[in-house]
Amino acid sequence: MWRKTRIYAMAFLLLALCLCWPSVGGCSASRTFEISENELQMLEEHLTALMQNNNELERLLNESGLELTTASTALIESRTEISKLKNRLEKLQQETNQLSESLRIANNELQNARISFRESEKEHDRIEGRLRNQRNIWEIICVIVAGVAIAK
Repeated sequence: MWRKTRIYAMAFLLLALCLCWPSVGGCSASRTFEISENELQMLEEHLTALMQNNNELERLLNESGLELTTASTALIESRTEISKLKNRLEKLQQETNQLSESLRIANNELQNARISFRESEKEHDRIEGRLRNQRNIWEIICVIVAGVAIAK
């Protein structure tokens, strides 16, 4: 739409210039042109239309400029927000990596604690078995000594 309006405006302007321009090769330096009232009225109408088109285009240009300024501001804000979010994402990724490493270490320590606990249980069972055996031996020795003491 802008192109058509521009083309029409340029065509009318060129037509007006061609009609007002003195012809080349005239004999006298000052020539007079005659123009009919209809042609003058048509030129004035074209000039008025061109002025209206120019005013409308200026208004649209101003509106576009305001929209462009608003869009530019929004773009700058968006870029700033994206930059902040990107930095936050990088920090979160670092924290995630650190937490992942901590979790891996904790799992390894838990696994080592399980192994140590199982070994401790085995050692405890072995010590309990030995103490039970010692108690049983002492009970047998006490029974024998009591039996010998009663027999005498």
